[in-house]
Amino acid sequence: MVVELCIMKHFALLFAIHTLAFGALPLPAAPGGFPFQHHFLDRQLPGASWAQTALADLDRDGRLDYITGQTRAPILWYRQETLTRWERHTLGTNSPSDVGGAALDVDGDGWVDFIAGGAWYRNTGKPRAELFERILFDRDLAAVHDLVVADVDEDGRPDVLTMSDRNNLRWYRIPRDPRQPWPRHDIGPGVHAGIGVGDLDGDGDLDVARSNLWFENADGKGTRWVAHENIPFGNPRQPFPLGTHCVALDVDRDGDTDLVMTENEIKAGRIGWLENLDGKGGAWTLHALPQGDAAARGAYHSLVVADFDNDGDPDVFSCEMEGIPGDKPPRWFIWENRDGRGGQFVEHVILDANLGGHLIVAGDVDKDGDLDLVGKLWRPRKDNANAGRNHVDLLENRRVTSSPTHTGFLDSRRFRKSRPRR
Repeated sequence: MVVELCIMKHFALLFAIHTLAFGALPLPAAPGGFPFQHHFLDRQLPGASWAQTALADLDRDGRLDYITGQTRAPILWYRQETLTRWERHTLGTNSPSDVGGAALDVDGDGWVDFIAGGAWYRNTGKPRAELFERILFDRDLAAVHDLVVADVDEDGRPDVLTMSDRNNLRWYRIPRDPRQPWPRHDIGPGVHAGIGVGDLDGDGDLDVARSNLWFENADGKGTRWVAHENIPFGNPRQPFPLGTHCVALDVDRDGDTDLVMTENEIKAGRIGWLENLDGKGGAWTLHALPQGDAAARGAYHSLVVADFDNDGDPDVFSCEMEGIPGDKPPRWFIWENRDGRGGQFVEHVILDANLGGHLIVAGDVDKDGDLDLVGKLWRPRKDNANAGRNHVDLLENRRVTSSPTHTGFLDSRRFRKSRPRR
């Protein structure tokens, strides 16, 4: 066990907090059925290689805060004061992760912590005044691209799955004392990115998709896995062969679990959903999402599948990276699930302002009853609309203007079928 205390004794002098108020210069709302208003959260995010994104209420003030971490460098969090005014704080230092990160109350004390690579950062209960405590659960785990939280062994407690092309696909059980090393269970070989978790064979436990194949949870407890290489997706090209994003859910409402995927590390990558033909993961067919023009798109390194128009079915969001550009300036898209069963998706451009995005997350940031989007860049392009600098962006969903109650958190379980217990 290695515990590194990241609390600074004289934080009042050394702990950097930046007040950001760029909402006074919003870009126009998107036209049509998906009206989104753009706001800059931060126009001066330094450097590149920012990822590890999440939305969570870190200070328990009832508002969602935004987290992003830099590879082998600091993790930042933005405290929401108002929709257009945010404070930038340092959450922790020396992140061992590459892209993967997740917000979770690891120790069950009621304060949301953060997991990055082989470390978790404990929220001391004073997030505005103290750095989170850095605790290693696997000192050898680094360069993690995917990090997903799910109950793999069905014990009612969250587990953590990780993967990259420098590590295998594995999961960790969080022990009762999370300061101790976390037991590791290997699933299979990894690729750069592409974890999706869901009951793919309909037997009531969670399986794991990984780009062009999926692993059957053969014993239901995550200790024996059977690989099925039958998913027709993923591009084998270098430098990141088979790199994808994946979300598992029931797209066509036929009672089984389908997959939504992007090819996330290449120009002109595909985006679509894969229908689970027999309900048992035995065969899949790809339904490509429509593209409104013939221009080659920048890399789709974001994927959110959620109900953005509040009509009760899942829509699909992605956007183009600035660092892996397409033929046009980068744009943000929502594919509307027009018939509610995946038979007719309609593409909507929700931001066309020469601002790209990477690892976008969704949540009801303004608590008005619809889902907003928050993100940043991996690496900026020199000709972007922020003078070539990195930026953090909020797209406010103007679909609903008021709502009496809403949790603020994205709950994709609405679109997953219930799992019978063994």
